[in-house]
Amino acid sequence: MITVVGQYKVLERLGGGALGEVFRARDTRVGRTVALMVAPPELISSPTRRARFLDDARKASALNHPNIAMLFSVVEEDAGCYLAYEFAAGPSLRDEMAGAALEVRTALHIAAHLADALAEGHAKGVIHGDVRPDTIVVTPKGSVKVLNFGMTSWTTGGAARAKAATAPESLDREEAVVAGYLSPEQARGATVDPRSDLFALGAVLYEMLTGQAAFAAATPGGTIKNVLGQSPLRPSAVNRNLPAELDALVMKFLAREPDGRFQTAAVAAAEIRRITAKLDATLDDPARPASEPSRKAGRGVTALLAWLALVAVAATLWWFLAS
Repeated sequence: MITVVGQYKVLERLGGGALGEVFRARDTRVGRTVALMVAPPELISSPTRRARFLDDARKASALNHPNIAMLFSVVEEDAGCYLAYEFAAGPSLRDEMAGAALEVRTALHIAAHLADALAEGHAKGVIHGDVRPDTIVVTPKGSVKVLNFGMTSWTTGGAARAKAATAPESLDREEAVVAGYLSPEQARGATVDPRSDLFALGAVLYEMLTGQAAFAAATPGGTIKNVLGQSPLRPSAVNRNLPAELDALVMKFLAREPDGRFQTAAVAAAEIRRITAKLDATLDDPARPASEPSRKAGRGVTALLAWLALVAVAATLWWFLAS
């Protein structure tokens, strides 16, 4: 095992990641813990690929946002490339969901912060391209960290995108899961823009609210077919405890054509927060359908009517005694 890379003292191996082996390391200059990723030799096997890899890393390192796992530095040493990332402790969103729907406010909280992270990347000209539960970490304090921003051309997500448009049935098991979060234009191999990330965010939100992947099928080809031509059921048709307001929100993210989606991540984040505030203001239970009056509202009306009745009785007595 490597022990020192540049200013980083390697502490332990964490496992294999999308960008190669991952180690927990200590930055000896500033005293912080980092996730040190070792780029596999095949990613940088030629001068052209190495130059592209380093260019993507430089763009990624410009992103600075609380909901993005920051790329602190790139170290080139002994012909190798090492990426020192912010150490994002916590389970992946997939592990957090564990195959079940999340509480509504939790799902909306995560979605809003994902949109914030995407807005930061898009403002810097960087498309994520691989937003899915596996590239999102939920910290012990409930914060959200998006992984691999700007580097997904070199990950499993990048490989899945490359295969999806030409040979979907050749996707392996992990790549087939990734395919369920591709936008239709990604699945066709067409040009993508930031709205592709918003489609993927919608697929993640759908899964958080329903406990079911929006486009999953028994085969990789079936998943791609669903992405290209099969709209999922409305979230409230899958999880009948959901407020109806969420259907329009989620389905706008999942519009087949980019022009039908939210046009920017910032607008999407604002809409998520608007709906969250509306639910907070009208519902006791965030899982209660919006068409059903809340118990809080009912108690308020009852109390008001009782107070008015007492006033009426007091006024009648006053008039009677004063006559």
